[in-house]
Formats: sequence, C-alpha cells, structure tokens
Amino acid sequence: MSGLSEGAWADRARDAVLRGLYRLGWRTASRLPESLVRVLVGALGRLAVVRPGRHVRQLRHNLAAATGTTVPDGLLARGVASYLRTFWEVLALPGWSATATVGRVQTVGEQALRDAYAGPGAVVALPHSGNWDLAGAWACRTGMPVTTVAERLSEAEYQAFVAFRESLGMEVLAHGDPGVISGLAGALRQGRLVCLVADRDLDGTGVPIRWAGRAVTMPAGPAMVARRTGAVLLPAVCSYEAQQMVIRFGTPIAHRPGRAGLVAMTQEVADFFAARIAEQPQDWHLMQPFFDAAPYANPHAGARR
Repeated sequence: MSGLSEGAWADRARDAVLRGLYRLGWRTASRLPESLVRVLVGALGRLAVVRPGRHVRQLRHNLAAATGTTVPDGLLARGVASYLRTFWEVLALPGWSATATVGRVQTVGEQALRDAYAGPGAVVALPHSGNWDLAGAWACRTGMPVTTVAERLSEAEYQAFVAFRESLGMEVLAHGDPGVISGLAGALRQGRLVCLVADRDLDGTGVPIRWAGRAVTMPAGPAMVARRTGAVLLPAVCSYEAQQMVIRFGTPIAHRPGRAGLVAMTQEVADFFAARIAEQPQDWHLMQPFFDAAPYANPHAGARR
C-alpha cells in the first residue's frame, strides 16, 4: 500500500474523474444537436438567476461595474448562458473540421492582424469574452499558429487543456513559470502569433489602470512582450452574434518606454476592452473578483429587462 495520505488519494481521485469527464466531453459534445444545446444553456442561465451561487453573484457585480448600471436578471441570465455556450463549444471544438471552425468566426479589423503577423509579429491581448479557444483555433486554421499561456489550476485540468489546445495547433506555456516571457519572445521569433488573455490580474503583479473610470490592475505581459520583441500589440474582443462569433481587433498600440509606458500601453488595451464589453456585456465571462466592492456589490436583484 502506498504511503499517500487520505487527502492525496482524494486529489488523485478528483484528478482522475476530471480527466475522464473532459475526455468524455471532448468525444461527445460535437454530436449534440445545437438546437438542444441552445435550449439547455438558456434554461440553465435562467435557473442560475433564480438560485445564484457565488460565481453568478460575482458576475452580476462585474457586469454592473462594467456597464455602470444595475444588472437586470435578463442580462445576467444571458451572461450565464453565454458562458455555458462557450464551455460546450470548447468541448465540441475537437470534433469540428477546420472548415467548420473557420466558418463559425467573423472578424472586424482583421487586416491589422495580418499586416502585423507578416511584419514584426503580433501580440494579441484578449479579455475573458466569448470563446478565446475558438479564436485561437481560428488563427491556427488560417495560417497563424498560436502560442499562449494557461493558468495552472489542478494538474489534471492543466494537462487536459494543454493537450486540447495542442490538438488545435496551439503551443501552451504555463503561467507563473520563470521563463514564460522569454518563451513568448522565442515564439514570436519563430513566426508564431502570441495570444494572451489579459484582463484578470492572476498573481497581483499587474499595473494600475482605470476601467470605465474604476481603478483596477491588469497584467502588463502583452505590452512587455510586444515592447521587448518589437511586435505589434493589438487588443481584440470576442462576442457572439447568432451562431457565429465575431473577433473585433483594435488598432495597433504604440510602444512607450519605461514602466509608465507599460501602464499607458495597458491602459489602451483596457480602454478597448471596456468599450467593446459595454456594448455586449453578456459575453464577458469574468466570474472572479475584478473591481472593488463599491458601489455595485448589492444591485437590486429584482430588476428585469
């Protein structure tokens, strides 16, 4: 008998269950009728508003801060449904052909990305909006292999998602590894596209900026990598329109020197994120703390649209 503790055995069992569930989902999700998925995620979104857990309450707070107003129950339900749609798409992606994957994506401002990719290289900064895995798969399928960074949650989840993204053509580096910035710089030199989810400050080392007038911190990694390598820094936001996803690219952000330059570059990224998310807030899937607690911590729960 191994000397593992009871807690270690529980962790191993949880990891095994997670790996099994993800494998099952990636094998079967693409076979579900999409009409059924739409009905299910809509119903679950409405149920989540009636019986909100901690993450749904946090989503309401984040959406209220992002829009500057009380969040109606209808908007919150659409937000949960959008998150669940993204989760289903992530599971279904390996079962889609390259043609089907590309066909699900529209773009606005794509030429700026193509021009940068053909020249000095491109670093694309995205928020937790829409399906950033679908955006990465689209880039890989259209001739721009992606290198990205993934947060380490449990080892099972991390390894599962690394394998999933690698199957789509992406290279994945681990957030927090000492050589991650150098790894991203190397990827750009090798002709890869660097895409980084860049709204949430995971480790508390981000730079201070303002989002729709509110003080927050955001990671400076995208600006840092772009500036170190000479690559173009482009903000982008994904959102859903009917059965497709739209990726909207901003204009290139000018490089600026010093720490003040990193803050200014990151502020421009935040300004683009904030403007686009305010237009379609239901597709921003940030269910972790981001803004401070006031003044939207306790929005009027009965508000409806």
